[in-house]
Amino acid sequence: MDVPSLLDAEPGGGETAVGGFARACAAARESVGTMRALTAEGGSPGREVLGQLEAVALLAREVDMVLARLSREAQRLSDETPGGGLARRHGHRGAADLVASTTGGTRAEAQRLLDAGRALEGVEPAPAASGAGASEDGAADAAGTAVPVPVPAPRHPHVAAALDRLEISVDCATQIIDMLDALEERVEPDRLTRAERELVARARGMSATRFAAVVRRTRAALDIHAHEKSLARMRAGRWVRMHEDRDGMIVLNGRLDPETAAPVRAALDALVGDAMRRSKDAVGEDTRSTDQMRADALAGLSRHGLGCAATDLPLSTVTVVVRVAEKDLHEGLGLGEVDGTSTPVDVATVRRMAADAHLIPAVLGSRGELLDLGRRRRLFTRSQRLALGERDGGCAFCGAPQAWTDAHHIRWWGRDHGLTDLANGVLLCGHCHTTVHTQGWDIHATATTIDFIPPTSVDPARRPRPGGRRRFHAPHGLAARHDPDAEPAPPPDAS
Repeated sequence: MDVPSLLDAEPGGGETAVGGFARACAAARESVGTMRALTAEGGSPGREVLGQLEAVALLAREVDMVLARLSREAQRLSDETPGGGLARRHGHRGAADLVASTTGGTRAEAQRLLDAGRALEGVEPAPAASGAGASEDGAADAAGTAVPVPVPAPRHPHVAAALDRLEISVDCATQIIDMLDALEERVEPDRLTRAERELVARARGMSATRFAAVVRRTRAALDIHAHEKSLARMRAGRWVRMHEDRDGMIVLNGRLDPETAAPVRAALDALVGDAMRRSKDAVGEDTRSTDQMRADALAGLSRHGLGCAATDLPLSTVTVVVRVAEKDLHEGLGLGEVDGTSTPVDVATVRRMAADAHLIPAVLGSRGELLDLGRRRRLFTRSQRLALGERDGGCAFCGAPQAWTDAHHIRWWGRDHGLTDLANGVLLCGHCHTTVHTQGWDIHATATTIDFIPPTSVDPARRPRPGGRRRFHAPHGLAARHDPDAEPAPPPDAS
């Protein structure tokens, strides 16, 4: 049966908006069917495939916006109708269950659509009602002329605008919304607005998984007092369990707070990074997955700890850096960072960890520049690498752990006679190092920032893309100076 025939007309033959929507859906499905047939043929060159993938991803965001608005309307019809409304009539507890059942997705995915739908409210002006008298969408004046009902401005206008322009995904948008809503009663409105604007800018072109770490760091910076309590809960909730399953395999499971996890992750990442580099130099000899390399690294560390005389563990150059702003260190407020975790730590934890002889405390200035690298000193090249780590935070191109990276020359040492100094250095993992050099990316670095300029084959306009901490960490300067015992900030003026 032809899809439009189901919904095109009322019994009297008058065309309805539902019928127009059905025709639009049918036309869209026909177009998608054409795309499916074309992709089934295969054989497209790589550059064409990437363009097609980008086009379809944009189309998927368009569909997500339709789903978000319809989900929000289903919620309104479910919540505002006596007796449970739409959801209850169809056997569901609420709108989230109704949307999940209809789309075939999870309840969490449905909730993200509902959140996006709420964010989009007020982005477009409500259409004026036509004809005399009051209507469902408007009120009537004394003369009987329909007057549109005012639509309130979006609660989060930067998120709403970016969603409507298809610049960010629903997942990234709802991460921002959840953070802003959770902090609304504790953080000043102007700081939340700035965070919203900067997070929207960060979300463009970033996966939702990587973006979650940026949001987590930003939330900690906006409400340090609450984050300190969260760190204490995490510390108290640390655990590791081991048991043997029916197949005789030993199963490890656990949860570690940032302070406990820092040396564990640093050591494992270093061993895995070394194995990856050796595998790259001997293609086909080491066929282990990254997870298998990590398992072998844990076994190697354990053998070493039991008194093994082996000296082949590449840990002599591994260092865990705990970093903090100079002002925060002196005032006792603010947050610090520890290599190996995206969760910030409080200043008390920074001071405690800095007392460990095997850690290096790094003190940063107001612009994030390195002021002091602590007590331990190694070879000059090692100190340079540590200084690069303060700017790049890991692979400056993709955000991979520092232990997986090497310090590379921006201007090649052999070809360009580039100097071995900080202004000419960048931390890159093996994959990104190959990508940057083989594809012809240019790099511009300062003491606190690094930008990657793509080749024309990637972006004809060659627009710079920020890298390092400026891309993968929280926006700078969001932390407030406040008394932890102070009353929460008043809610924004509703007027």
